[in-house]
Amino acid sequence: MRTSLLLVGALSLITSTSLGAQELADHQLQRLIEMPLENIFVEYPNKTSHIVLDSLDAQRTPRELHPAFYGSFDWHSSVHSHWMLAEVITSHPHHPAREAIIEAFNQHFTEAKMRGEAAYFDQKLASTYERTYGWAWLLKLSQQLHLLASSSPDTSLREQAKGWASHVDILANKIVGKWKEYLPKMTYPNRIGTHSNSAFALSFAIDYARVVGDKPFEEALLSKARELHGGDKRIPASWEPNATDFFSPSLMVADLMTRVLSQREYVHWLNSYFTADGIARLCQSVVVSDLSDYTIVHLVGLSFTRAWTMARIAGYLPPGHPLRKRFRSTARVMYEAGMGQIFRSNYGGDHWLASFARYAEQVLREQQLFPAK
Repeated sequence: MRTSLLLVGALSLITSTSLGAQELADHQLQRLIEMPLENIFVEYPNKTSHIVLDSLDAQRTPRELHPAFYGSFDWHSSVHSHWMLAEVITSHPHHPAREAIIEAFNQHFTEAKMRGEAAYFDQKLASTYERTYGWAWLLKLSQQLHLLASSSPDTSLREQAKGWASHVDILANKIVGKWKEYLPKMTYPNRIGTHSNSAFALSFAIDYARVVGDKPFEEALLSKARELHGGDKRIPASWEPNATDFFSPSLMVADLMTRVLSQREYVHWLNSYFTADGIARLCQSVVVSDLSDYTIVHLVGLSFTRAWTMARIAGYLPPGHPLRKRFRSTARVMYEAGMGQIFRSNYGGDHWLASFARYAEQVLREQQLFPAK
């Protein structure tokens, strides 16, 4: 794998000052790809969040706990790093990193390893592991592999993706079952700006259910979203952000409800949701005081998540709505701010930020906030 990384990393030797706009975009994508492509094989340092049951259990390594998603510092970052690589070969099937990504997927997306990943959730005290953040990203990975398997113009890639998707489905089906057990017990939303944010997870779960055609799951998710957020009014967005946020709690809910309400319902709901001072606060630049701090660097991610939520919200609003233009312009500013910081962090940012940057770019392109590729 190191040899592959050296080959695909050759572009990093080119300085951005010598590049045109498209070359610079290609160069940035290459640098983003290199982060997850290396980090998914980096086992240490590692934050397992594993509940240790006894002295023997305490000796289990990350790879023993999670045979596929042992790298990238923590389980969820490994999962969404794999998602990003899957997205790259979906959107760029002939990218120079293609063979290295295929090699990585062939190593990690085996039936045996996915059964091992699924079995972890059956262990004592592990049933709530990564609820609901890791669950969200795992379903996003599964969704992406199904998209690759069904729509890639490359026949070879399409056939390989069918195998990967089938194996990852073993774990995805386990997560869907966990979701279905959890939804009836989910009395309150989690309006946090970090991993446990429930609006983020509901959004990704709805996307997954729609792509795979699981109508009962979709309806259960939509019903829960309406129950939790249908009556939200005058959200105190002016209090945001908290010190280590990478989500905006208010924007995540507003993004979620674009999936839940008709446009007419949504406009009525949104007009009572934000306050003027809240909107002003959300449109302010995010200050990141220390890019080397493993939790303060979360705030770089906040720029990316603000970008993608504002872009999706704006895209769902009718042309004359006052927030449409403001959120569209701010989304691009937030994205550029994140890109201006992403390559200046250490492993505290490198192990996860590339996925957030890539997802933000994907959404902004869908909303025509970037020129066509």
